[in-house]
Amino acid sequence: MIILITGSNGFVGSRLMYYLEDKGHQVWGIDKSDECNIDNHQNTQVGNIRNIEDLRKLNKHEFELIIHCAASKHDFGVSREEYFSDNEYGTQILMDYASERNTKKIIYYSTVSVFGHQDHPCDETSEYLSNTVYGDSKFVGEKVIWKWQEEKPNERCVITLRPSVIYGPHNYANMYNLIKQMHKFPWFMVGNGSHIKSMISLENMVDMTYFVLDKLKLGIQNFNCIDKPYLTVRQLMETVASNDGFNMPKIHIPLTFAVFIGKIFDLLGKAIGKDLPINSNRMKKFGTSTDYRSEKIRELGYVQQHSIEDEIKRTCEWYMEENSKGKKNK
Repeated sequence: MIILITGSNGFVGSRLMYYLEDKGHQVWGIDKSDECNIDNHQNTQVGNIRNIEDLRKLNKHEFELIIHCAASKHDFGVSREEYFSDNEYGTQILMDYASERNTKKIIYYSTVSVFGHQDHPCDETSEYLSNTVYGDSKFVGEKVIWKWQEEKPNERCVITLRPSVIYGPHNYANMYNLIKQMHKFPWFMVGNGSHIKSMISLENMVDMTYFVLDKLKLGIQNFNCIDKPYLTVRQLMETVASNDGFNMPKIHIPLTFAVFIGKIFDLLGKAIGKDLPINSNRMKKFGTSTDYRSEKIRELGYVQQHSIEDEIKRTCEWYMEENSKGKKNK
C-alpha cells in the first residue's frame, strides 16, 4: 500500500515510517519541522498540512491511505488558537487534499481526551465530555473527518485511533517526567495512588496501527488504544521503581496541595519562559484517574505483543543512558 503519514518527524510518525516500510508498504511523510527525535526518514517532506500547496508537492504519489498523526498537543506554550488551527483547520485542509487526490482511506490519531475525565471507565461508547482545549480540538478534528466520510459513504473508510499517554524511548512527555522524578526527586506521591492511569507504549501503538490496516471498511470505526493490564498509579510507580536507579516516594500529599505547589511552578515557568517538569496541570493529571478501556480492538483480534513491564524497563534504560550522557557533557 502507498501511505502518506502526517507528522512524520514526530514521536509516533517517525516510528511508523520505518515500521510500515519494514512491513512492505511504501511510505511518504510530511512534517512542518525538520527536527526528529530519532532518525528522519528520507521520504519525509518538510511542509505544513494547513497549506494545501505543501501537500500538492506530494502529488506524484497516489496515496491509498493517509495516516494523520500531525497535531498540536503540548502542555506548555500552545494557545487555544494554535490547537484549533492545527487540529481542526489542518485536518480540514488534509481532507480537502484527500478529496482532490481521491484517497478513500483515513486513519486518524485522535485521543481519549475526547471523553474527558469521567468517574467511571470509558470505552468507545462513552459520552464525549472533553474538559481540555486539546481534547476539544481533537474532537472537532474527528468531526471534520466524519463529515468527509459522510460526503461519500459508499466509498470512504475511516478508523479513529484514540490513544492515552504514549510513552517510550526518545519521548520527553508525561512518562519521562515521572521517570525523571523517581530517579532524581523521589520525594512525594500525589494521593494514595489507587486511581487508574491509562497509557500505551509506542511499540504497541504502532502494532495496533498495523493491525487495523486490513480492518478498514466503509464507514467510521473508533478504537481506544490502551495497554493492559490497566494499572493504578501506585502499580505504575512500583514498576518503574523495580528498575535500577529509581525509587518509590515516601511522602503522600493531597491533590489540592500538589496543585498549589504546581501553581508556584506555573509562575516560575512563565517568568523564565520554560516548560518545567512540575506544573499545576501535570499535578491535576497525575492525581486524576484516567481510566480508559480498549477491549473493542482486542475483541477484533488484536493481541498485545509488548508487556508494560518490558516497555517501562526499556524506557528507564534509555533514560539512564541519556542521563549518563548529560553528566559526561557537563
